[in-house]
Amino acid sequence: MPIYAPFEIVRALGGSSLPLCDSRSLFQSRFADPQATDKTSPSRKDWFNALLTRKAQGITAAAWLPAHSTQLYARLMSRLMVDLAGGVMENANVLLDRYGLPYIPGSAAKGCARRMALQALHDWVASGTARPAEDDACAPCCEGFDTPARMLAAIARVFGWVEKDWDAGERDGLFRSDFGWACGENHKGIWANASRHLAEVFGWKLAAEKRWNKLPNFAGTVAFLPAHPNADPGLELDVVTPHHTKYYQGELEAATDTEDPVPVYFPAVKPQRDTDYFTFPLIPLRRVTDGDLTLAKNWLAHGLQLFGLGAKTAAGYGWFDASETLQSAIKTRRESELKRIEEEASRKAEDAKKAHEAELRRLKKEEEANALKGLSSEAAEDWKIAQLSDPQFEAKVRSFFKEPKRGGPLDEEKPAIIRALKGPRLEIWKRFKAHATKGDLATAAAAIHTLNKNLHGDKMP
Repeated sequence: MPIYAPFEIVRALGGSSLPLCDSRSLFQSRFADPQATDKTSPSRKDWFNALLTRKAQGITAAAWLPAHSTQLYARLMSRLMVDLAGGVMENANVLLDRYGLPYIPGSAAKGCARRMALQALHDWVASGTARPAEDDACAPCCEGFDTPARMLAAIARVFGWVEKDWDAGERDGLFRSDFGWACGENHKGIWANASRHLAEVFGWKLAAEKRWNKLPNFAGTVAFLPAHPNADPGLELDVVTPHHTKYYQGELEAATDTEDPVPVYFPAVKPQRDTDYFTFPLIPLRRVTDGDLTLAKNWLAHGLQLFGLGAKTAAGYGWFDASETLQSAIKTRRESELKRIEEEASRKAEDAKKAHEAELRRLKKEEEANALKGLSSEAAEDWKIAQLSDPQFEAKVRSFFKEPKRGGPLDEEKPAIIRALKGPRLEIWKRFKAHATKGDLATAAAAIHTLNKNLHGDKMP
């Protein structure tokens, strides 16, 4: 296939087949061949097979989300196709981040949750009852609301709106706005009450009639961020095979069985393993109210399970498991993994501390060996005693009468201690002698006097 890139780049990547281009996202976005068909060489299928050989990089997302955010975990149970028409390969795009991982844009997640909420409201209004039917799969999305108007106000608050959402007009017998479709023929009464609830929440003053016509545009109280998988689910080749191409193109008046099927290949995200999942982050915005995050998460979870996400959902694509059982299992695993990571980090820090202390001891021994080189035994002991801090030296003085195995100084240290007490550590001796009137201090002082007399024949200062 032709590579539209400088010669130096093509050469650095191994030539026209790009064998050294390991990046899945780079290969997909920069080295696609929009002119490839099943008759060209390499063919469209060959290019997709080359894409599938590239692996995503093992990059994990940083835990940067604010503490007041929430996350919904959902496992992809079937193939996923999002943004098929967005790439340079006709009707065959797959969304990849810079590391090659497939992801779901926040707009798709928000659209899925909004569709679910409006469908539930539509079913409730259409039922004509005070409460949604218990056997309606959408009924859990209506929990917590006493009237459809309050539910519509919550939908508008969470997802936001523009003035066209409150358009009561119809075209060909169908409502032109989602709010109109959800509320049905009695939409004006529901809209009036919903706009009053919104005005109360946000502190707006609106005219008494047709309040919804005066509502300012609003962006919503919850941000839906892109959803990323915890691990690369991988890509696989999918195919759709039109059997009546000439009929669809208008070359034949009837769809006969005389045409040859034409396979059209495109990539799809594989279903996830039992331990893998997508994380859908939800972040509260400036004017969020209590319960908005919970509502958004609930609507998104039901939408992923009932409607799915992406293309060909009617054929079973894009279906997720976002059940409470899955939420609990993933949270338990994540907490266990976080604990393991913290313990591993603590162990490494402790090992590093021990290694540092060992290195300090080695350097100290090396310094001591160099300092003692060439000194007499008496001078060497004086040098060692001089290295002690005042508290360390005082501890040896207090335990002067004890055996070394009980914490007392070594026999070769004692003469050096006495020399220090009579010289550079004289002030310590004066303070010690003033307090050595009884007990162990007096015993230590007596031992010092006795040894000094035996060694030098004089008295201590």
